[in-house]
Amino acid sequence: MTTIEECLMKGVVTGMTRSIGIDIGGTSIKTALTEEGSVLDFRTVETPVDDPRQGAAEIHRLISDWMSLADGSIGICAPGPLDTMEGRFLDPPNLPGWHGFSLKDELEDKTGRQCLVENDANAAAVGEFMYGAGRSFQHIVYVTISTGIGAGIVIDGKLLSGAQFQAGEAGNMIIRSEGPEQPGMNIGSWESLASGTALGIRAEKEIGLTGGAAEVFREQASGNQKAARLVSSWIEDTACGTANLLHLLNPEAVIFGGGVMNAAAQILPELQREVESRVYESMRSGVQLYAAELKNQAGVIGAAALDHVPRIGAGTSAGRSI
Repeated sequence: MTTIEECLMKGVVTGMTRSIGIDIGGTSIKTALTEEGSVLDFRTVETPVDDPRQGAAEIHRLISDWMSLADGSIGICAPGPLDTMEGRFLDPPNLPGWHGFSLKDELEDKTGRQCLVENDANAAAVGEFMYGAGRSFQHIVYVTISTGIGAGIVIDGKLLSGAQFQAGEAGNMIIRSEGPEQPGMNIGSWESLASGTALGIRAEKEIGLTGGAAEVFREQASGNQKAARLVSSWIEDTACGTANLLHLLNPEAVIFGGGVMNAAAQILPELQREVESRVYESMRSGVQLYAAELKNQAGVIGAAALDHVPRIGAGTSAGRSI
């Protein structure tokens, strides 16, 4: 990735709107200076999981020399649950040391800029909606399938946050009457049955593969019939969750991201067929499934664009921020 100095030398930085995005994860913090969805500069640091104030200080250090180059608010995304209006962490399981911490207040004090905070799946949905696979649509659902499963929902160009800021928690949607136990999740939940983690656990237990979901898809591609049957079962569960979203929200497109989608070329054709078989016949011609285009930068690019997409939910009126 080029540095901002190289961008300036090459004349890449123009009069177009530049924004700062921050993506906080359980292992790393990503920061980016963006221009209309293009990443001009990118920096990362290990997440101090037990010290959120150190995390805020690290973020400020990473972005401080971008402040004179960027316009408007600073966008931040992180794993939920979050109070996005207050910019406060509630109880995200992979950041226990950050519970109750108000990152918005901390960074606004340090930077003097308004900070917008959003769930990471929602931010990725904004990124794909604005600059990725969803840029031709007004109604999309973004689904991330990796360690867990989550979703971000854009309706009529507006991000659906929900009354308690937890719209899109699709991973806890029940798709079967039974399934493995997972702390904090329903029995039979989509995440417990079909996340990348769940697929890896099942592969080790049933067919002796120990390399996680990635190995399952590699084995399927090489002709391993046991792996192929496991993938087909996984696709059935993923199709159930996707069909539920289609019936509930009727989006123009469902966009899939996360680590599992590294095998999108293997997954999407069969998933398309299975989803079509589970929706009303009248809906089948409108089922459009896509792989995310922004890959692992969807969150940080979407965070930088949060002030371009209004929210529907708590603290808003008629879909317009107040």
